Order: sequence, then structure tokens, then C-alpha cells
Amino acid sequence: MRIFMTALVAASALSTVGMATSAFAAEGAVLKLKAPSKAPTLIQDGAMWRCNGDVCAAPQVKSLPIGRACRKVAAELGPIVSFNYRGQDLDAAGLADCNTVAKS
Repeated sequence: MRIFMTALVAASALSTVGMATSAFAAEGAVLKLKAPSKAPTLIQDGAMWRCNGDVCAAPQVKSLPIGRACRKVAAELGPIVSFNYRGQDLDAAGLADCNTVAKS
């Protein structure tokens, strides 16, 4: 009985982690900058971005068009080399457009 309960608790924990990961992908954003961020945090459109070196993430962001969201963050943080927003990756053409407003 004890083994069964342990297995049940472990399965439940794995299921919860999986749901949290997919929830982050559906509601959050992650980006990689061309150079390390000078600011450890940024609040943009109510989203709290935390940066560690050249990677920044926000666990929850507003539902905006991906290009518009990228341009807003690039204007504050600088050139972006990859951008995943609410589970969608921005393509090369979108990144090029996004970086037209990036601060130097």
C-alpha cells in the first residue's frame, strides 16, 4: 500500500510539472538578446521580465501580436536573436523587423 501511495504521489507531481511547463509556454515569453542585458528586470505592458545574462523571461504576458510584443521589448533591451511569445517562435523576417527599433 505504501509503494502504491508513493507511486501515486510521484505521478501526480510529474503531471503538475508538465501542466506548469505547458502553461508557461502558453502564457509566457522567453527571448535571447544579442548582448547581455544591462538591466536585471523590465516591466513592459504589465509583464515582469527577468534577465540573466542574454536570456530574459516573463512567466505571463498580454496577448499581443508577436511582432508588436517583440518590438516593445527590443526598444527597451536591445537587439534580439530569438523570441518565443506565448508558445510561438518569431521567424527570421519577424526578428529583422523587431530589431529595427532595438536600442544600441
